[in-house]
Amino acid sequence: MTARNELRAVGLINNGDAVVPELADLTNALAEPIVLVQIEITGAQGVTNHGAVIGNDACYVYEGWPGEPESEYVRTDLSTLVWSLARAVGLRDRDAKPPAATSITTTVGVMDAGFVALAEADIDDVEETVERLRAALAAEGALADPELMVLTHLLLQLNGNWRMTAAWNNREGRGTDIRGITVLDCGPLGYWLRERPAEPIMPGTVTPDSELRLVFTETPRVWELITELLPSLDQLPAPAGR
Repeated sequence: MTARNELRAVGLINNGDAVVPELADLTNALAEPIVLVQIEITGAQGVTNHGAVIGNDACYVYEGWPGEPESEYVRTDLSTLVWSLARAVGLRDRDAKPPAATSITTTVGVMDAGFVALAEADIDDVEETVERLRAALAAEGALADPELMVLTHLLLQLNGNWRMTAAWNNREGRGTDIRGITVLDCGPLGYWLRERPAEPIMPGTVTPDSELRLVFTETPRVWELITELLPSLDQLPAPAGR
């Protein structure tokens, strides 16, 4: 009864306990989603969650705020969904030039050591920060230049990273299909796709010894990767009216 009264108080249901017409499509999509897209953005303000939900009759994107449990839902057209997802992660043309090393292969532990070094460094002293970070990365792994130099500057320029995952019931009715990507936004150094560990990552499967592979990826290719996350109609359990 308390929950019902709260729903009435905020205008989500009427006195007859029916969902108000303006919210019917959203509640139907949430109750029986065809495709779910989740975005986890990690940055200076913490972790923010965005995403999208595709139902039989409507598609919505939602945005959250750091530390807030609520999200704001906005109806959108499927034809603009990729654009909405790209906007949610702040994707834009960085016009970044390929660096001396366009791929870096090391371990998760090496990057973790870099983050620890950054947290302990005096960020007002750029030269000291660079040396401390470079030394930490070299000590933890077997990286050498140019990969060591590039990774050092990637971490220095890192604005944050985002993880985008799409999930749907597969056509064979044998479970859920999941696709995902993780991208590092390194500001003027462009976008870097994390190829290893590959998404989707299951809990407990990544250790400090796990392979880490970062690949420089131009903005048009990131757009393509977002598009490729979404299933085609023949991959869904049944044709949906769109």
